[in-house]
Formats: sequence, C-alpha cells, structure tokens
Amino acid sequence: MPDGSTLVYSKPKYFGFVTQLPKTLSVASKITFRKKSIPALSVVALSTAIFISFDQPLLDGAQKFGRYIHLNSRNDYKTLVSFKLGGTRVPVYEAPRNLNSAFYSIGEGFTSLALSGGLYVYGQIKHDYRTIQTASQILQTQLAIGITTQIIKRITGRESPSRATAPGGVWRAFPSFAEFGNRTSKYDAMPSGHMTTMMGTVTVLALNYPEKKWIKPVGYGIMALVGFAMMNNDVHWAGDYPLAIGIGYVSAQSTVRLNRWIRNEP
Repeated sequence: MPDGSTLVYSKPKYFGFVTQLPKTLSVASKITFRKKSIPALSVVALSTAIFISFDQPLLDGAQKFGRYIHLNSRNDYKTLVSFKLGGTRVPVYEAPRNLNSAFYSIGEGFTSLALSGGLYVYGQIKHDYRTIQTASQILQTQLAIGITTQIIKRITGRESPSRATAPGGVWRAFPSFAEFGNRTSKYDAMPSGHMTTMMGTVTVLALNYPEKKWIKPVGYGIMALVGFAMMNNDVHWAGDYPLAIGIGYVSAQSTVRLNRWIRNEP
C-alpha cells in the first residue's frame, strides 16, 4: 500500500460468506449512520431527489440517443443452459443477442458469481489467501446487497419504466408479498439491483487490489454503460441509481473490514 502498510489475509472459513452475513449488515448499518457519513448521505439524497425530479425527460433522452445510435433496446436472449423442473424448463444461462442486452447482462448476479468462482479456483491453485478471500467477499457482499435491496424495493414500490402509469412512475409503498411476487416490475425499480451488484463487486476488487489502478475506471465505466442500457430498455430510471451505488459501496466496505486487516510495516 502507498502508506507502507501491508494487507493481511487469513484462510477463509468454509461458508464464512454466509455465517458472517449478520455482522456484515450490522457493520454496514454503523458505517451508514455514523457522523462521518453525513456528507456522503447528503450527496446520495440530493442526487436522488434531483434525478427523480427529471426522471422522465432523462429516460426519454436516453432512449432517443439509443435510437440515434441504432442501439436495439429490445431484451433478446438465447437460452444456452437450462434444466427441467417438473414440466417447466428453467433457464440457467441466457446469452444476449444484441449489444444493449449484453450491457444489461453484465449487471446481473451471474457475472459476479462467475468472477468469484474464477478467483476461487485461481486462489486454490496458487494457494493465495488474498484471492480466495476476495472470491468469498464478493459472495458475502452480494448476499448483503440482496437482502438490503429487497427490503427497500418492498418499501418504496416504484414502477419500472416499462410498467409506468404516470411520468416518472408511480410509487406504491409496502405492496403485499403476493402482489410484489406476481407483478414484480410494478414495484421493484428503486433501487437498482444491477447497479448495486456492480458497485459492490468493483469496490471489493478495488479494496483488495489497491495496486491495480485500472479496476475503478474500468469498473465505473462498465457501470455507466449498464446504467444507460437499463434506461434504454425501460428497466430503470436514473433516480434508481444513487442509492444503489451507495448500498453497494457500503456493503463492500463492511465485508472487506470483516475479512482482512492492515499491518504496518516496521
């Protein structure tokens, strides 16, 4: 590290990414509501309010630009891997068939899971605890993110652009579990799960590999492309992003704190 300290990693415990989940959520809560976080919370709140105020024209502008550059906004996938459950074929992996769908698919959980799996295999081969810990931390972060975003989605109940019945979408707080499950896109826009997932993964990687200066610019650039793609295909509003980014960042920070420490060199 630039200050002369060393990152220290221990061998991950089996299923530690699950057993540490309560601590992860607790630490994330403490980080979020400490006095030091007030400026960041203010930025998230202010940017969210501004974006929501202009969400419809921002969405219209993004889709107009998409048409201008001939970026197909239709979600188009081909099922490559699936299994049969009863009389239903359940897809495991669907390959995107156009560029916008390719961008959109990057933000799905499968990408983070695949990255975690690759790091884990490499770490086991090289006996590298840092790599194995990073793989475990990605999973731990994604679990924390999943719980947090689902709670907030079920509280806010915001319409996705594809289901919007009014400019900017209607908010229906606290839909029933049955209603949310049957008409998910009518209630789950806020916050964006894709954006949260990507921010969490990029932050875990950047914190564990501070010497890799390319992680943040490349990661944030991909996030911007996915964010545009999700507006272009009527999945998310711009106002769904600031809180999602904040959740991903804090979840990753709390996970990393629980799984490594910093030792000062003599």
